[in-house]
Amino acid sequence: MSNESQKCGDMMKQAEHAKAFEEILISYAEMCYSVAFALTRNPDRAQDLARHVLTWAWHLRDSADGEKDIKRKLLKVLRKRFLQYYCQVPCSLIDEAALAERM
Repeated sequence: MSNESQKCGDMMKQAEHAKAFEEILISYAEMCYSVAFALTRNPDRAQDLARHVLTWAWHLRDSADGEKDIKRKLLKVLRKRFLQYYCQVPCSLIDEAALAERM
């Protein structure tokens, strides 16, 4: 097999792999949105969070374990990103809650 034929074959395998991974992500898109909506209780934030996580997952498509436990990874990252970016309580609310408990 010539070097050019091998490159063409590798490119075909990568394209097939990317297509299969895309189908997997599409099958989980609704689940990601549903979980994101349950976490954020806001349709716009849920859409942003789901899109962010699916974009993150798309970049895993070339890694060796990109397809392994993808559902678990998506749910874990959804929760992590929600806690990092959407679940930040202002300090003033924490202080007021602590004062209310003391009284």
